[in-house]
Amino acid sequence: MMKRLFVAVPVSLSIKEKIKPFYKKLKETGADFNFVSLENLHFTLKFLGDVNEGKIESIKDILLKIKQEHFSISLEKIGVFPNLERINVVWIGIKDSKLISLMKQVDELLNYIRKNEHQTEIPHLTIARVKSGKNKELLQNVLAENKDLDFGEMVVDKFILYESELTSEGPVYNVLEEIMLG
Repeated sequence: MMKRLFVAVPVSLSIKEKIKPFYKKLKETGADFNFVSLENLHFTLKFLGDVNEGKIESIKDILLKIKQEHFSISLEKIGVFPNLERINVVWIGIKDSKLISLMKQVDELLNYIRKNEHQTEIPHLTIARVKSGKNKELLQNVLAENKDLDFGEMVVDKFILYESELTSEGPVYNVLEEIMLG
């Protein structure tokens, strides 16, 4: 049986609380969004896709070998993919290279499952996907006004191997393994 897997760092409760008002500002634009629910917010280290259930134990064993000290990251700045003229994703950036280091370790160790399709890692927190161009100008204005928002700092002391079950109400994430950092 196949399971849809990814490796990620969960977002702290205090950061989620600081993000809530920005969600409200985005919603007020009337743009056509699919928001990532606050409880599902995470920094993806590696998306593995559909993986045979028989490989999960070996993936857990590999992830448990990662040795890295816990660290802090600052969440700041609002960004979009691919650009402001054609917004598909709204995200929050970070200021810290240790998350990139962790992303690279996970990517290298699990590259045999799924190759990284991106050449450079851009650590970011996806908060919304834009479904259409509805109220694009209003959305662009809100993004410009809030581009330098600071959401504070959080400690990264673990990362998680998740299974993602897609449902009609949105994805449900199940923790398969929690890996603590030193």
